[in-house]
Amino acid sequence: MDELDHYLLAIIASFPLKRKPAFLFAVATGKRTGQAVQDSHLFEVTPLFGCVPTLRQVSFDARLQRMQEDGLLEITEDGVGLVTEIETPFRTRFPYIDGFLYQNRTGPFFERLLLGIQVFSNFKHEQKHYLPIVRDEAAQWTVKRWLADHLVGDTKEAVRGRFYAELEQWLEQVDGALYVPRFSGGDYIGKTALQVASELGVTPWQYYFAWLNGLHRLFGQLVLDFPLLNGLMPDAAQGLTSSARKTWQLAEQGVLFENMAGIRHLKESTIQDHIVEIAATIPGFNVASWVDSAMITAISQQQWRSLKDIKQAFPALDYFQIRVALIARRSGVICS
Repeated sequence: MDELDHYLLAIIASFPLKRKPAFLFAVATGKRTGQAVQDSHLFEVTPLFGCVPTLRQVSFDARLQRMQEDGLLEITEDGVGLVTEIETPFRTRFPYIDGFLYQNRTGPFFERLLLGIQVFSNFKHEQKHYLPIVRDEAAQWTVKRWLADHLVGDTKEAVRGRFYAELEQWLEQVDGALYVPRFSGGDYIGKTALQVASELGVTPWQYYFAWLNGLHRLFGQLVLDFPLLNGLMPDAAQGLTSSARKTWQLAEQGVLFENMAGIRHLKESTIQDHIVEIAATIPGFNVASWVDSAMITAISQQQWRSLKDIKQAFPALDYFQIRVALIARRSGVICS
């Protein structure tokens, strides 16, 4: 078994009942279906959500089949389940990973970081003409704007000094060998992830999850401790699906919930799925129209096996309110 197998086993073990392969694949790759978002919050699986967005369906299916042949899993019409209770040390080894919170932001942040390092390094080496290490024009434009914002009233040398001080502070907390060889500057071109993994003597998946863990550790401290690096972080809305982002924009414009379905030409249930996704993704999103703090507290005091169990305990709530309350107990939403 490799680290990806341990990751998939951790997902499977997190749900008390068997789950269909399609559902597990959605959780692993971060497909924000209503069911995947809802149940990941219900069973506190959000740290594992969407950690391998590039995993292909054929590879996923092959791994499940191999683990079944090895006697670890049982795949039936009811879904996928562990044959016996086994240790799933993935979360212990990678305690900072939070896939749901940082989904769709980790990759863009790292690309911007690589560009920022290259810009400051080439400034120090007095190299004015060079090819950007990241070819994505949106990333290049973001870094140019970020640099311009920080140069207002300050010198490039002073900003470079603060930037490298933050970078060193973060690298002292993690294994710098995971990241430093990938940085470019002067005449040095950074290595690929596969090259670094080979040099470190680890498998690609071991390297990937360790790399992810270190970045997510940084993300948890950005606002307070790393103001310059924080400027490279994509905003939380990048985690939304494109359709949910359009609904969120309506909410930001003050459009009433009951009017959104008509404006978007969507079913009310779809808009409800969007609201759940937005509440789970956007810090400070106001959910007071649907739930209050007392509801959230009451639901948070127990462990539940299904939405049906919660509905039986709180018959006055509809399922949409229950789903929002489940999200609100973890996310930084507003209930007043």
